Amino acid sequence: MFITTPDFLPQHREQRQQLLQIVCAAEARGQARVVKMNRQVLGNLEQIITTLEADPDQPEATADAS
Repeated sequence: MFITTPDFLPQHREQRQQLLQIVCAAEARGQARVVKMNRQVLGNLEQIITTLEADPDQPEATADAS
Protein backbone atom coordinates (compact mmCIF):
# COMPACT_ATOMS: atom_id res chain seq x y z
CA MET A 1 0.00 0.00 0.00
CA PHE A 2 1.25 3.46 -0.87
CA ILE A 3 -0.24 6.64 0.57
CA THR A 4 0.48 10.08 -0.84
CA THR A 5 -1.03 13.55 -1.09
CA PRO A 6 -1.37 16.20 -3.80
CA ASP A 7 1.62 17.93 -2.20
CA PHE A 8 3.80 15.30 -3.88
CA LEU A 9 2.44 15.72 -7.41
CA PRO A 10 5.59 17.52 -8.63
CA GLN A 11 7.75 14.61 -7.46
CA HIS A 12 5.40 12.05 -9.01
CA ARG A 13 5.44 13.94 -12.32
CA GLU A 14 9.23 14.13 -12.27
CA GLN A 15 9.47 10.40 -11.59
CA ARG A 16 7.07 9.76 -14.48
CA GLN A 17 9.31 11.79 -16.80
CA GLN A 18 12.37 9.84 -15.67
CA LEU A 19 10.59 6.53 -16.21
CA LEU A 20 9.52 7.56 -19.70
CA GLN A 21 13.15 8.30 -20.55
CA ILE A 22 14.26 4.94 -19.15
CA VAL A 23 11.59 3.11 -21.16
CA CYS A 24 12.47 4.93 -24.38
CA ALA A 25 16.18 4.22 -23.95
CA ALA A 26 15.54 0.57 -23.10
CA GLU A 27 13.28 0.16 -26.12
CA ALA A 28 16.00 1.61 -28.36
CA ARG A 29 18.50 -0.91 -26.92
CA GLY A 30 16.09 -3.83 -27.22
CA GLN A 31 15.96 -4.41 -23.46
CA ALA A 32 12.51 -5.96 -23.25
CA ARG A 33 12.73 -6.91 -19.57
CA VAL A 34 13.70 -3.38 -18.52
CA VAL A 35 10.85 -1.99 -20.62
CA LYS A 36 8.35 -4.42 -19.10
CA MET A 37 9.38 -3.71 -15.49
CA ASN A 38 9.36 0.05 -15.91
CA ARG A 39 6.08 0.11 -17.82
CA GLN A 40 4.47 -1.61 -14.83
CA VAL A 41 5.88 1.02 -12.46
CA LEU A 42 4.85 3.74 -14.92
CA GLY A 43 1.28 2.40 -14.96
CA ASN A 44 1.11 2.50 -11.17
CA LEU A 45 2.51 6.01 -11.14
CA GLU A 46 0.01 7.16 -13.77
CA GLN A 47 -2.79 5.84 -11.56
CA ILE A 48 -1.43 7.75 -8.57
CA ILE A 49 -1.12 10.99 -10.55
CA THR A 50 -4.58 10.62 -12.07
CA THR A 51 -6.14 9.98 -8.66
CA LEU A 52 -4.43 12.98 -7.08
CA GLU A 53 -5.31 15.27 -9.99
CA ALA A 54 -8.94 14.14 -10.01
CA ASP A 55 -9.55 15.16 -6.41
CA PRO A 56 -6.90 17.61 -5.17
CA ASP A 57 -8.93 18.38 -2.04
CA GLN A 58 -8.76 14.77 -0.92
CA PRO A 59 -6.52 14.61 2.18
CA GLU A 60 -4.66 11.53 0.95
CA ALA A 61 -4.86 9.13 -1.91
CA THR A 62 -4.09 5.43 -1.63
CA ALA A 63 -2.79 3.44 -4.53
CA ASP A 64 -1.43 -0.06 -4.87
CA ALA A 65 2.16 0.44 -5.92
CA SER A 66 2.94 -3.26 -6.20
